[in-house]
Amino acid sequence: MPVMELNNGKLRLRLVPEIGGSIVDFSVNHADQWIPIMRQGEDPLSKSSNASSFVLIPYSNRLRDGRFSFAGKSYQLRDPEKHAIHGDVRDRSLRVLEQTKDRVVLEFKSDDVSDLNFPFPFLVRMIYTLEGFDFSSRIELTNTGSSSMPAGCGFHPYFNRRLPGSTGEVELQLKVGGVYPGDTPLPTGPAIPIQPQQNFSTQRPLDVVLDHCFAGWDRQAVIDWPGSGVKARIQADPGMEHVIVYSPEGENFFAVEPVTNANDGINLLAQGITNCGVVVLNSGEALKTGFQIVIET
Repeated sequence: MPVMELNNGKLRLRLVPEIGGSIVDFSVNHADQWIPIMRQGEDPLSKSSNASSFVLIPYSNRLRDGRFSFAGKSYQLRDPEKHAIHGDVRDRSLRVLEQTKDRVVLEFKSDDVSDLNFPFPFLVRMIYTLEGFDFSSRIELTNTGSSSMPAGCGFHPYFNRRLPGSTGEVELQLKVGGVYPGDTPLPTGPAIPIQPQQNFSTQRPLDVVLDHCFAGWDRQAVIDWPGSGVKARIQADPGMEHVIVYSPEGENFFAVEPVTNANDGINLLAQGITNCGVVVLNSGEALKTGFQIVIET
């Protein structure tokens, strides 16, 4: 698949519009060399799961067994054994509407495909922008149907655990209000207080195994690679008060995912858990949100 590059001399972003606008490289120019902040994507990219980062639209994370209820009706999606994971845009071909050296606008219309794995039609516009050491990523999700629809979105960036010059474990700082319970990424109820090993309100090494969705996020995070001279600050828009931290054992990457809704959020909403982050869009309404990464060197 052709790779598109944005480059302002300080930051470099490479992406594949034909596979959900997935990112395959996000690097900073530091000490006269390009340093990959995110894990390098597969080359050539065959699917979003092997990318540096991809989008989660029209809902974040999973729907239990690929089923959900909304407005008195029940729906069954494909891939129930995978819980219909990560929406249905990340591997779709996106149209390039605008492109400059430091900005691109992509579009996806669900009406253009015959095999949409979601029962409501929608339009997506994604905007990636580089400005100095600031990378901005935005999503505009519009309900193009005649009835209301449940909606959510998010971003799934994988960050490298070590950069050139790193002298220890990567460090993380983020403040949350609670964590969704459950032995899998699927919650069994509303958010509960976090455990000590899940507390990153003060910056500390990310030396624990995590795959959790957190609620009440203050929409800020810091990722610091000690000894490298590089730090990343994450700032998400209002509406993204959920964040997923995925820190698998034995891997050289981890994920900090700004998202609007809890895992299995549409089903949580159906259970009366109204603060799960799912937005109900009326016909013609749009969910507009995003986040930015500011690199400090």
